[in-house]
Order: sequence, then C-alpha cells, then structure tokens
Amino acid sequence: MKRTIATTALLLAGLASTGAFAAKSAEAVPYRYGMPLDVARVISIDEPNSFTCETVQAKMTYIDSNGTEKSVTYLKESSACANS
Repeated sequence: MKRTIATTALLLAGLASTGAFAAKSAEAVPYRYGMPLDVARVISIDEPNSFTCETVQAKMTYIDSNGTEKSVTYLKESSACANS
C-alpha cells in the first residue's frame, strides 16, 4: 500500500512539473496594427530585462469584457531607453 501511495505521489509530482495540471494560460497572439483589443482589466505586462536601449517583445495578459483571459505580444522600446 505504501508503495502505491509513493508511486502515485511521484507520478503526480512529475505531471505537475510538466504542466499537465497547470491552469490553462492564455495563448499569446502577436499584435497587428489596427487589431481591436477588448481590454477590461490588465493582469500583467512582462518584458525581458535589457540594459541597452533596444526593441524588445513584451507580453500583456488581460481580461476582456466577457471575463476571458487573453494575452497579446507586441514590440516596444526597452525600459533602458527612458534613461538614455
């Protein structure tokens, strides 16, 4: 019995680490100029850290007016450009 519990625990840990039990996150779509966005609430805006002024790809995760979580990627100047 203990062996079955240990095996099940290992299996669940392996599945959790692969994301099988992870909450389904919104698949990010690339932004196109003129693309309509229905943003009711922004959850997060993520961009890579950059120490130089350059163009980076950012990702905005948001909730639309129907309560659906969505994500969009877009190009922007890095935060380092504000200090230049």
